[in-house]
Amino acid sequence: MVAGFTIEGLLASGSFGTVYRARRDGRPFAIKLVSLAPRGNREVDALRRMRHPNVVGFHGYGLWPEEQPHSLVLALELVEGLPLDQWMQEVNPTALDLVGRVLLPLALTLADVHALGVVHRDVKEANIIVRQSDGLPVLVDFGAASLEGAPRLTQWMPPGTPEYRSPETLRFARQWEGEPYQVGPAEDLWALGVVTYILLTRMLPFGDRHDPGMVRAILEKTPREPDELNPRVPPALSELCMRMLEKDPEDRYADARALAEALSTAWSEADRSWRVPLFPEVRREETPPLPPPPAAPALPERQAPRRWRMARLILGAAILGGVLIPSVQRSESPLPSQTQQASARQELAPPEVTGDVGHGAGPQTSPSPVPVASATPTQEPEMIKPQKVRSLAATTLLTSAVCVGAGCASTPKPEPLPPSPCPPGSTEGLKRLGMETGDFLRINVLPNNFRQLTIVVSEGDVTVEVMEGWKKMPLYAHLYGELIFKKNHVYGHFTRVQLENGEIVPVCMELTTPQGIGAAKEPGSTSKKTILKNYLYVSATSRFD
Repeated sequence: MVAGFTIEGLLASGSFGTVYRARRDGRPFAIKLVSLAPRGNREVDALRRMRHPNVVGFHGYGLWPEEQPHSLVLALELVEGLPLDQWMQEVNPTALDLVGRVLLPLALTLADVHALGVVHRDVKEANIIVRQSDGLPVLVDFGAASLEGAPRLTQWMPPGTPEYRSPETLRFARQWEGEPYQVGPAEDLWALGVVTYILLTRMLPFGDRHDPGMVRAILEKTPREPDELNPRVPPALSELCMRMLEKDPEDRYADARALAEALSTAWSEADRSWRVPLFPEVRREETPPLPPPPAAPALPERQAPRRWRMARLILGAAILGGVLIPSVQRSESPLPSQTQQASARQELAPPEVTGDVGHGAGPQTSPSPVPVASATPTQEPEMIKPQKVRSLAATTLLTSAVCVGAGCASTPKPEPLPPSPCPPGSTEGLKRLGMETGDFLRINVLPNNFRQLTIVVSEGDVTVEVMEGWKKMPLYAHLYGELIFKKNHVYGHFTRVQLENGEIVPVCMELTTPQGIGAAKEPGSTSKKTILKNYLYVSATSRFD
């Protein structure tokens, strides 16, 4: 037993902690033990800022052991699935599936994460789990994360994995004069470029850390283009990947949203070459395909995906007290499996270096023994939990989203609406569909449109399309409701859903984003034109707030 959790096995061990599969009150968890040091508290602070379907869920934290604690215990979502590199080997997707199912969701996820003032700083295949239930990527292990406005914990080289470090980070290290490096979102986008190159070629673009020329290659050399190494890579995707790896940050995509727009455009303009498996292996696992772009041949019907659920959280988040125990912090993640630049890459990042990971990502050997408390407590210790907020970004630390990107102003605070009741029968309707208060679903505000990331909307009646189903909530179901405009924000109240058989079921769901209830108007909106993101979320609720 650790902090009231029954340990069932080792999942992973990395630079910043050890992760176990555990169970408490019959529920599965991944629990992470980290040192009582500033780095552990930084990870807690990062996770508390985020409630997102493509970010590992955070349920709370506590101290262990109860007397003379030396570790933080983080209770995390157990993400069942494979690390991205293993998934690529198992599935061998087409370029169309890789972009639509993995790269575009990751870019949109990083845009949301960066908007909350968090930079992951260790984006790599081992820290991206492809969830088994729906085939979508989940970003895990925020042990190296940096937070907007937080003091720096490292002076010279920030934590991360050497093969994924950007040229600007290495240039800073060469010229270091005592000031800490200010890591920004560009670091994550460069690393995602390295990941993309690896996925397309099965090779590291600049070699590995055992190669004495790796640093110089990152700083000065242009890698061979992916479509030159792998003729199955569409030229447009190869070009996009190479732009992500430009030496000068000004020549790359401005931010994660700009990258997402480029990926969306490339996906929607895909020709037949995008529908061929990226590698010639025969073995290929079936994955549910994405909805087609306009004028593209229809893809097969997608299987019903998963539900992602906000944890039941209690009011009043407590502040961790006590003296922080100093510890030695490693600034580098362990080496991915060795590879030559011109050789096929079979195992890109060993699963045992993953942080907050899921089933199948742990080492295949017998798990290490876990520490056991000297005396079993008579009562299970309480976990310190985030504040209960119906938001993808529940946190007591952040009152408004941090805006990032060129020319970006601070995000306006939302103007609250007066509470209003849900429609009659909505409680029974949600229950019938398997939905509970706090459950979230991704939607398209403009149905049947994958191309546009932003759209112009009108106040009043609206129909949106469900892009994630759960139990009896069908995929592609239409939700009916209304949009309510305020000065800087748009709210959405949805009261009906149409099932596949045409039946209308009453529901109570509201428009939601990682920043909270409602959605901020996008840049370019005027008094006569309101622009919204096309990809948003709705959450089940017991009343409209």
